[in-house]
Amino acid sequence: MVKFSLVFCFLFISASFIDFAVATKKTVGYYEIKKGDISVTVTNYGATILSIKVPDNKGGHRGFGDVFWTVKNHQKDGQNPHITLTYDSFDGEQGFPGDLSVSVTYKLMKYNKLAVIMKAKPLNKATPVNLAQHTYWNLGGHNSGNILQNKIQIFGSQITPVDEELLPTGEITSVKNTPYDFLKPQLIGSRIDQLSSGYDINYVLNGPINSIIRKAAKFYTGNKLDNVKGKNGVVYKAHAGFCLETQGIPDAVNHPNFPSQIVNPGETYRHFMLYKFSAS
Repeated sequence: MVKFSLVFCFLFISASFIDFAVATKKTVGYYEIKKGDISVTVTNYGATILSIKVPDNKGGHRGFGDVFWTVKNHQKDGQNPHITLTYDSFDGEQGFPGDLSVSVTYKLMKYNKLAVIMKAKPLNKATPVNLAQHTYWNLGGHNSGNILQNKIQIFGSQITPVDEELLPTGEITSVKNTPYDFLKPQLIGSRIDQLSSGYDINYVLNGPINSIIRKAAKFYTGNKLDNVKGKNGVVYKAHAGFCLETQGIPDAVNHPNFPSQIVNPGETYRHFMLYKFSAS
């Protein structure tokens, strides 16, 4: 969430007949107004705007998935089939500070594995970086209907709850006795009716004991897919696919208890994903 603080000063001229003692008995209050994606906090002390909050929409209105990337190298087949694409984000793009050099490599490996390697280097300013792969999956095939009969297991015993705008509240809570518990394999649709529209939640993944590194994965069940035309003219409806997006814990810049995603000039952000495919 991007947060802007604005302070407006007002000069009030009090008439001499106002009893100052009465005025000092009033208490300072804070009031929030919200509409859609924006909220404003105001105080009655000076009729002052304290803050304006606008969600960053996962990287602004035009994320990296909506820009043209440059093909750096490409090998179609052979021992090392891969493609590497690059993108140079300019200072201030979508509100983010500094120039950022980004690359992603898709590489096929033996035994039916697909590697995805993301890298990012800030060139002149520290900036938050938290890249994710928003691929939709349907294990029955893209034209097989919904994914509610797909079975999934998520090695995450905690989630980061969200508010009505689907933004993290800053809490980290247990999945025990909730429909978010996929520590053992479960059908995606087995408890989805307990949720308002489906899964759209970030899991804190289990790691080595005493590890200070906390990774996350967003689980999304295509709740907002609405008659989207896809491959071969197939129309995708709600729950036609699911996403598993490994990443750092999102919105960390607004929650000090989340591990920071700030990357400084001279440092390199790295994100490695490996997909393994098999049939039985």
